Amino acid sequence: MSLKTTIDAKGNGLYAVAINGRLDTDTAPQLEKQLEAVLAGDVRAVRFEMSGLDYLSSMGIRVLFKTFKALKQKKAMFLMANLQPQIKKVIEIAQALPPESIFSSVAEADAYFDAMQKKVLDSGDDES
Repeated sequence: MSLKTTIDAKGNGLYAVAINGRLDTDTAPQLEKQLEAVLAGDVRAVRFEMSGLDYLSSMGIRVLFKTFKALKQKKAMFLMANLQPQIKKVIEIAQALPPESIFSSVAEADAYFDAMQKKVLDSGDDES
């Protein structure tokens, strides 16, 4: 099985990345290349929709971790939603990504993103 990735700019620097298929040694470079354009721009958060991801190898984890690190440097958020049980288990075992970046649904991830934006905006008002 191959990898199908869709990247949608949602506005305000939020990108939704839907991953379907297998993220392995053969397909990881494809995702990495697609994410380069997102990471090169003004990004505040990347939300990975992972309900269609059937398999994740160590090379796939490497791409996700590299993206996480790049976003952290930009003070941007890394979110994952709708992980299938086997994918969640692989990520837990690898301990490469923080558990607080994993959400059970897109709605839960978006609510967290909205709350974090509000928190930043509210703290900016206090400093004025």
